[in-house]
Amino acid sequence: MSSAAVLSRREFTVGGLLLATGLAAAACGGPSGSPTLDRTLRIGQFWPPTSLDPGKAGGESQFFLQPAYDPLIYRAADGSYQPRLATAWRYVGTGNTEFEITLRDGVTFVDGSPLTADGLKASIEHFRRSAGQAAAFLAPIATMTPRGRLVLRLKLNQPHPLLPSLFTQDFLAGDVISPAGVAAPAELATRSAGAGPYVLLPGETVAGDHYTYGPNPKYWNPGGRFYDKITIKVLPNENTALAALKTAQVDVVAGSYAIAGGAKAAGFKVASSPAIVMGLQLNDRAGTLSPPLADVRVRQALNYAVDRAKITSALLGEYGVPVDQPSAPGEDGYSEQPFYTHDPGKARQLLAAAGVGGGFALPVVVPSTPAFPGELVQAIASDLQQVGVTLRITAKEPAAANSSLTQFPASSMGWGVLPAYFMGRGLWLRDAIGMNPFHSSDPELESLDRRAAAADEHARPALDKQIIRRVVELGWFLPVCLSPGLLFYRDTVGVDPVPGKPFPSIASWHPAG
Repeated sequence: MSSAAVLSRREFTVGGLLLATGLAAAACGGPSGSPTLDRTLRIGQFWPPTSLDPGKAGGESQFFLQPAYDPLIYRAADGSYQPRLATAWRYVGTGNTEFEITLRDGVTFVDGSPLTADGLKASIEHFRRSAGQAAAFLAPIATMTPRGRLVLRLKLNQPHPLLPSLFTQDFLAGDVISPAGVAAPAELATRSAGAGPYVLLPGETVAGDHYTYGPNPKYWNPGGRFYDKITIKVLPNENTALAALKTAQVDVVAGSYAIAGGAKAAGFKVASSPAIVMGLQLNDRAGTLSPPLADVRVRQALNYAVDRAKITSALLGEYGVPVDQPSAPGEDGYSEQPFYTHDPGKARQLLAAAGVGGGFALPVVVPSTPAFPGELVQAIASDLQQVGVTLRITAKEPAAANSSLTQFPASSMGWGVLPAYFMGRGLWLRDAIGMNPFHSSDPELESLDRRAAAADEHARPALDKQIIRRVVELGWFLPVCLSPGLLFYRDTVGVDPVPGKPFPSIASWHPAG
């Protein structure tokens, strides 16, 4: 597959962006204010980065990595994949077990070292031995062989159909780290080692509070850099973040539905992206802790009992989308037809047929912060109570909640919208990392996954749809809504979001006008 090919999925663009000739503006008392010569982009973000080392980071760190690390492949707003540090990529042969990447000539990292196939191999090896988001998805790579100075050939020990996606900014593995950075990994926590348009300024950064980026003088594409400086301020209180936006301390805030009304009323632009499938995970599918969950009819009954439309409207208003499947509109596996209508009568029938018509108690663990997962589970509990199922909710600090999944038969659910291949490896295959704590397995699901992994892009969508249908039939999850990611921003900033798609990389945001 060449870099010019369009691989439709969810995502972002640099095409058509204005060159950095406009002026950034700081507002005084309103959303836009008077233009100044200040070419600084100021962003407010709820979470600090887990790590500034791309190999150890996850999705929560993307805002802090995107300015300093160009990806191999850029995921565009129209769903296409665009050349960035790589100029071409392709699967070799059939079966998705061999992949070749051709690098852009003349690129240097911020430390002045050149981008080469040997350096890319070292960067991927760093990701593979680190504990970040990308490590599990790189596991199928068996060998990496440079074929000249700018071409790297990957051979896999099992099919991997989404390597182009993996090497975009979405999954971090494409954020190539310089050989010097790989050789001194401890320094990656405080210094940039990428080939992006900006570089972290340690002297103007306080970890956990604010992060400042200035121009990378080695950047291969200076016309694609739109600001003289980017600052990212950690603002964990959303009301404080909105106040900072109103007083022009920041130009863009990433937030939730809780401040959407206030931002819109103040005249700011609001961009929405369907980001996270939320609900309940029914982890104990063998009934080890909660015997009723061993019966698929019980798990299906819980899905019929929940009024997704009512809950979504009450909690998320116009920004939420009810879902009964672990997928979203625009993904290949998504089904437009609902699987579970709200039917308490059918739920009671299934519970009675499974021998628990009198109801049962179901312990569930939720994170204590932020508030939304707990609010959602309380709403689910109200509906389940109507069919005799009582949720016993325990709230724990987020890290403790995540480490307690084997102690509770159910937990709150929230995962980013991803293709079925990636979700399987994180959620429902036997060896899924993190969110399949009891290592549940289903032969039909495993077989479908193997077939889809080896399929070409024409055959895979139908198999993905079968995978999602099987997951829904098993009732391992109780999805309720698609919770949006939201950006609130001044009209001096051009974010260029595409409705229904994830947001563009902040490195492509630009002065408006």
